[in-house]
Amino acid sequence: MDLQLDGKTVYVTGTATGIGRDVVRLFAQEGASVFAVDRAIDVLDDYVAEEKLTSVRTHEADLSQLEQCNGAADTAVRHFGGPPDILVNNVGIGRMLPFEELSDEDFHRTFELNFFAMARTCRRLVPRMHAAGGGSVVNVTSDLAGQPETVFVDYAASKAAVVSLSKTLARTYAPTVRVNDVSPGPIWTPLWFREGGYLETVEKNYGLKGDAAIAELIRDRQIPLGRLGEPVEVARAVLFLASPLAAYSTGATLGVNGGTVRAAF
Repeated sequence: MDLQLDGKTVYVTGTATGIGRDVVRLFAQEGASVFAVDRAIDVLDDYVAEEKLTSVRTHEADLSQLEQCNGAADTAVRHFGGPPDILVNNVGIGRMLPFEELSDEDFHRTFELNFFAMARTCRRLVPRMHAAGGGSVVNVTSDLAGQPETVFVDYAASKAAVVSLSKTLARTYAPTVRVNDVSPGPIWTPLWFREGGYLETVEKNYGLKGDAAIAELIRDRQIPLGRLGEPVEVARAVLFLASPLAAYSTGATLGVNGGTVRAAF
């Protein structure tokens, strides 16, 4: 299926690992020019070189900082000679902590990257996209935005804020710019298997190791598809919503969660 993305310009945040790197790769494979932003620039540059993604321009920025967030967006506009056709807000962090262990600083840190980076980037780019005649925005949220649990408290709250703002922007800039969300469930990214990642907390909580701990988590969360998702499965959904094939979708949330959210929308 031709997603009609050849020649499109794309701005993507949070691109060094996980979902973001697959988003970058798939857009490049579709013939798009990509401006990829991450603070882990060495990791990102190595990946782009290894995959021979010649249509990808990398940029180092800590998007939790206002000046760097705005600077990255402005650099992309200069690079493309105008605003991007497509904006993907993917950058984010999260930790498995219960409410009573979270300080004000924890909430601020999470919201600066998960919510404010998205809000600031949209404020910098979406009006320009609108003035230029159109475009598409895809924000990566989380199933926890609509189905919170007793951990990931600050993360879930920040992603719920992203969903709310996405719908506001969809109404504000329609019909010129479409704004949609992709809502992943548990996805096997470095946030899980890195040192200090989610897996360590899951192992501690269940008193099990590795695959056994993951299997218990899947049973506990009652994930109908019986596994964690893969980053590329989320990336494919991002590309679809960003593409002209989704031309009648705005203000929508597409779940890629294995069935974790069973509420009626």
